[in-house]
Amino acid sequence: MIGPAVNIMSQADIFVLVGTSLQVYPAAGLIDNLPNGIPKYIIDKNPPIVPNHHNFQIIEKSATEGILELTGKLLKKLNA
Repeated sequence: MIGPAVNIMSQADIFVLVGTSLQVYPAAGLIDNLPNGIPKYIIDKNPPIVPNHHNFQIIEKSATEGILELTGKLLKKLNA
């Protein structure tokens, strides 16, 4: 299912990665297929290290707390 996942990710408008170490390939390499310029977030208490060129915004919290924070940020952008 990597092929369909690459296609889906290459068309993303926003990307949220929650609770993964990005250590298992080939799935971990999928982030390389994200479009440039879209908002990208990692939510994890111990976020994985990703190269700076990916431009991820890190929310260093549990999944529950991080999703709440991200939801607030996104709603704020929608209402701006």
